[in-house]
Amino acid sequence: MRQDSVHHAGQLRQIARLSAQKTVFAMPSWLNHGLIFASYAIVIAGLSVALHRAGGIELQSAILVGAVLLLFAGQAHALVGRSAERSQLETELRGLRMQAATMSRDMDGMREHIAELETSLDIQTSSRNEQLSSEVRLVETLVKGLAESVEAGVNGTSPSRRATDRKSDAPRDQTRLPLEGEAAEPVTEGEMIETIRASLEENRVDLYLQPIVTLPQRRTRFYEGLTRLRGEEGEIIMPGDYMRVAEPAGMMPVVDNLLLFRCVQVVRRLVARSRDIGVFCNISAHSLLDAEFFPQFVEFMEHNADLTGHLYFEFSQAAFEGLGPIEKASLEALHALGFRFSLDHVRRLDMNLSELHDMGFRFVKVPSELLLGDLRGTGSLVRADDIKALFERNGIDLIAERIENERAAVSVLDLNIKYGQGFLFGEPRAVREDALSAPADPTANPAEELRQARI
Repeated sequence: MRQDSVHHAGQLRQIARLSAQKTVFAMPSWLNHGLIFASYAIVIAGLSVALHRAGGIELQSAILVGAVLLLFAGQAHALVGRSAERSQLETELRGLRMQAATMSRDMDGMREHIAELETSLDIQTSSRNEQLSSEVRLVETLVKGLAESVEAGVNGTSPSRRATDRKSDAPRDQTRLPLEGEAAEPVTEGEMIETIRASLEENRVDLYLQPIVTLPQRRTRFYEGLTRLRGEEGEIIMPGDYMRVAEPAGMMPVVDNLLLFRCVQVVRRLVARSRDIGVFCNISAHSLLDAEFFPQFVEFMEHNADLTGHLYFEFSQAAFEGLGPIEKASLEALHALGFRFSLDHVRRLDMNLSELHDMGFRFVKVPSELLLGDLRGTGSLVRADDIKALFERNGIDLIAERIENERAAVSVLDLNIKYGQGFLFGEPRAVREDALSAPADPTANPAEELRQARI
């Protein structure tokens, strides 16, 4: 449309230049008509002289005849001239009408294009405002849930906490949960709750990313997002330590959502440079049960539905096997938005693959030692080299995890498994907070930028 407008504008400028040239180089009309009239007068005068001398007509009669002929010639010339001018004017008017109609169509097209841009801008602005509103509401829910869960955890009033207490005869203060690397100096459950609360309130929650690579190319295809808490002195608190306390205390939705926020930020930065990338985000089954949190969670993901195909939610096999009707309905809500899931911490391979696929699971992570070892104790009825084909027939990709050395990598390659994860390909590395908030560079290499963003 814009090119057509430029083209027509160029045509108008060309017509104007030609008209200007005609105006400059053309002979004035009065002089042109005067010369023609003089030519008629000379010819008729010659004819009158010839009539007088050769025809014997009196001089006055010859002059009268010449005057009549000159008058007739003048009238004929005027008639022909006006007809030519009228034809020229009609031609120019037709051209101007065509140009005006073309410009009118172009203007209408430009108006429609501007209207489409305004509508698109309004939709984008409205969508962004709704997304920000959902994020604000979700943060408010998290803050409120954090305060309530901490209070319930400390006072022992949480339903899940009371159920845990009924299963154990030991007092809460006698439960020992050692921090990572501090087995010699264990902490009580109450101290761990206080440490978790302080870490959440002071934003000492770090996102760690571990690459998942294609085999045998070892090209990074996905990342797994992991959460680590930091104590007051910078000590790392691993999930195996804090989840045992955070889950019964109802604090896992807060942890999961901090992880989710950071995963969404990372995915958006990575997708801006490469569409062939994805992040696995671990979600606790307790988050699916939270009646106040989960609707906000679904609303947040509705406003980030463009990340389907790049953001995958990951659940452990134990959590999946313990899903009740409420949790399954929550998974169905996420599945309906287009998001897909992954199953990890697999200990048994006798699973209903068709049911997994129907529920939205597209990946299953199996430890390499399980794939390469004796499968008789895992419930598997097929050989190791047939497992990949069995999963693929049900639309599920296998990821061999915990690959720690080249020997294990070669053995996994013999099984033709497409994806691998483990310290051999890269250990989990923390992503700096400033890297998440910095503007994305569309020209940067995603893998290189992520390496620079990691601590």
